[in-house]
Amino acid sequence: MSNVLEVRNLKTSFFTGGGVVKAVDDVSFSVAKGETLGLVGESGCGKSVTAMSITGLVSPPGRVVGGQILLNGRDLLRASEVEMRNVRGSQISMIFQEPMTALNPVLQVGFQIAEAVMAHENVSSKEAWNRAVESMKAVSIPDPEKRARDYPHNLSGGMRQRIMIAMALVCRPTLLIADEPTTALDVTIQAQILELLDSLRRQYSLSMILISHDLGVIAEVAENVAVMYAGKIVEIGPAMDVFHNAKHPYTQGLLQSIPKLGSSRERKVRLDAIEGMVPNLMHLPAGCAFAPRCHKHTPECSVSEIPLSPVTAVQEVRCIHA
Repeated sequence: MSNVLEVRNLKTSFFTGGGVVKAVDDVSFSVAKGETLGLVGESGCGKSVTAMSITGLVSPPGRVVGGQILLNGRDLLRASEVEMRNVRGSQISMIFQEPMTALNPVLQVGFQIAEAVMAHENVSSKEAWNRAVESMKAVSIPDPEKRARDYPHNLSGGMRQRIMIAMALVCRPTLLIADEPTTALDVTIQAQILELLDSLRRQYSLSMILISHDLGVIAEVAENVAVMYAGKIVEIGPAMDVFHNAKHPYTQGLLQSIPKLGSSRERKVRLDAIEGMVPNLMHLPAGCAFAPRCHKHTPECSVSEIPLSPVTAVQEVRCIHA
């Protein structure tokens, strides 16, 4: 299966008055056609900055300082700003976690989707409007002709997220990046949105990167998963292998901290937690960044940088105790 996206040794830093923040530090992964990669980790571990780097949306004081981002073999880091504007929307689309801030409150939602078509394709406004209505229908919005004339505040949170998905898919991109697409929604609506994304992925053979701190969300729809910590990937492999046989202490900690249904009341047990705090990215500890919080920590962990190494035929882990 050919890779639609290949990220190689990506490095994105923020140059602040206090020092350099290595938000994404030597990250590599690939996404095959029609496949979903889940990107997981705590807030601030570099997931969203990775997505922004791929789409060319990192703004000062941040910038991509190294690596390659190959979309169908073409290095996006060599593309000009004008070329990247053409790539965004037509080849790569992004769904953000809070649709209310991403949608224009004073424009009809149908017009906002139609605008995306007109920005990338040479079509009439009537044709663009029809495509917008069609796209709304594809994401299961009832009565799309009528709903297209609504404003964002007329719609529920789940509806607004469907509008964002319709806008992302209206130009038939090859890669869809969904950054915490279900965070602001209640559980039933979350399940519907995930199901929708998964069925659209299959229908259009989309490649997808799903960013979330919720392991349940990732387990639901992703074939592969990359776990990030302090700007690096600490474990990567097929989702089922990683979730059933996690090798990195951080991944194990994340999985153990998920509440178990019915167990806590009966056994009155406290939820597991990973001790300590995420390190300051300006002052990372030597060696493994997770070492200060790790129960397997030995002196060798803090000597030098630990590479991502294969532990099985399909799993790679950044840990000397794996």
